[in-house]
Amino acid sequence: MNTARLNPFNEIHKALRTLMFDTVLKLQRSNLADPAETRPAIAQVELLVELMDGHAHHEDEFVLHPAEEIAPGLIHEFESEHVTDMALTNDLRQRIADYHKAEDKEYSGRQLYYALNAFVAFNLNHMNKEEQVLNPVLWSNYSDEQLLEMVGRIKQSVPPEEMRITLEWMRKGLNSVELQRLPVLQPA
Repeated sequence: MNTARLNPFNEIHKALRTLMFDTVLKLQRSNLADPAETRPAIAQVELLVELMDGHAHHEDEFVLHPAEEIAPGLIHEFESEHVTDMALTNDLRQRIADYHKAEDKEYSGRQLYYALNAFVAFNLNHMNKEEQVLNPVLWSNYSDEQLLEMVGRIKQSVPPEEMRITLEWMRKGLNSVELQRLPVLQPA
C-alpha cells in the first residue's frame, strides 16, 4: 500500500477493528449460561452491529457510489459484499433475540458467539480488501484533497452520539502519531 497517500479508511477501520476484537473477547469471557453476566457483552455486540451498519451505509453513499463511474465492476463486487455483510448482521441479530428467549442459555450463547466470529471474520477481510484493493483505485482517480472531502462528508453525516462513540474507539485503536494528526481526538 502506498503510505504516502491518504488512506480514507484508516481511522474508522482501526476503531471498528478495535471494537470487534474487544467485543469478541468480552463475549468469549462471559459465562454464557448467566444472562446477567452476559448482558454487557451482548450490549456491546448490539453496539458493534449498529456502528457497522452505519459504516456500511456511509461507505456506500460517500465512497462507493462516487467511485462507481471509475470502477463499476469493482464497486459492484464491494456492494455485493455488503449484501453478504447484511445477511451476517441479520443472523447476528437473530442470535441475540434467540439468546434472550432461550431456555438453554449456554447453547444459545455459543451460537451467538459463533455468529459474532463469522461476522467479525468477514468484516476484517472486507476492510482489508477495501484498503488493499479499493484504495489504489481511489488514489488513481482522486487527489488526497478529494478523498479528505469524502471523509469530511461522512463525518458531517454521522449523528453526534454515534460520532462520540466512534471517537472513543478511535482513541483506543489509533497509534500515537495518528492520534496527534486528529485534532478532534486531542484532550481538551
